[in-house]
Amino acid sequence: MAFADTLEFLVLAAFWAFTIWRFATPQTPRGRAVRLVALLVTLSFTVNRREISFATDRLLQVADVSVPLKNLATVAASAAMVHLTGLLPGPAADRPRLRRLAYALLAAAGSAMVVLFVLVPRDPARGDFVAERAGTPLVTAYSVLTQFGLFVGLACCLVLFHPAAGRAGRGSLRLGLRLLTAGAVVGLLFMANRVAFQVSNALGSDALNGQAAESASRSLLAAMLLLFAAGAALPALGGLRRWAGRYAALQRLRPLWASLVSSVPHVVLGDPPGRLTDVLALRSVDLRLYRRIIEIRDAQWELGLVAHAPSTEATLDEQARALLREGSVVATPVDNLDAEHLGHNDPPGGPPALNLS
Repeated sequence: MAFADTLEFLVLAAFWAFTIWRFATPQTPRGRAVRLVALLVTLSFTVNRREISFATDRLLQVADVSVPLKNLATVAASAAMVHLTGLLPGPAADRPRLRRLAYALLAAAGSAMVVLFVLVPRDPARGDFVAERAGTPLVTAYSVLTQFGLFVGLACCLVLFHPAAGRAGRGSLRLGLRLLTAGAVVGLLFMANRVAFQVSNALGSDALNGQAAESASRSLLAAMLLLFAAGAALPALGGLRRWAGRYAALQRLRPLWASLVSSVPHVVLGDPPGRLTDVLALRSVDLRLYRRIIEIRDAQWELGLVAHAPSTEATLDEQARALLREGSVVATPVDNLDAEHLGHNDPPGGPPALNLS
């Protein structure tokens, strides 16, 4: 298998894994915009595979129909990136007119591509009209519009990710943003390569028509998307690491929780989870951890353990503070609040505790 093919398969696997994960987890409005971009780019790159492209043409019985399908998906992904620039802080967030202009240009480019596709003579044989008729006026115009659609999306990436990488602290987020910026730069190189291919053919040169040039172009495309996939996945991996730490904390607190609530089961909100259910339930870990700490504290007050067993309280406080340092919950010292704002678990006159809220 050629290097370009191997790289393409790796990118496809990474993008489909990232897209499926995005659709399987709840997302904020920003996250939904990112999810849409990932889906459209994944579909575009999937249809770009020769085998899938040829199968699509045969299935729909329209010669080279896979070409506008993948290109229009790219244009739609660029439009989603323009939308994302309005959701994230940056120079484009406060310029709605600029975003509306970008939407209009992308819509015009997509419409013109459809018209040109209808006008260009096409051959149902294997291959596509962009390569077979490279350099002709209609195909050159179609290719320029295609690269313009890609350029808008790449420009949005640079506007968003490069400044954000400079502001981000050390860690996976900064590295991820730098990879996304690098992906946009490689994408611009790919775009320049495709424009040079059409221009050279229009001038009567076949210097960029060989197998090596084609492999280099495919490698640039795959490298761009691989950088995007890696850059988008790194912050997600940081979130996965935090989730794993909170899940482990939830399980570490279970023995203490079980021993306390066995004496005062009414402090448990709802049906107490069984051991197997507690282990297998992978969602809402933050909420379950928060409730577990609250229920442990309530049980301690009920049993009088806070007043009479300082060692037990110290153990729980040590565990809770460790969880707080991980960012699982927010703590407010009770002794800094007046009587009207005491935590619902902390009776007046009791010893200082943590109000976990």
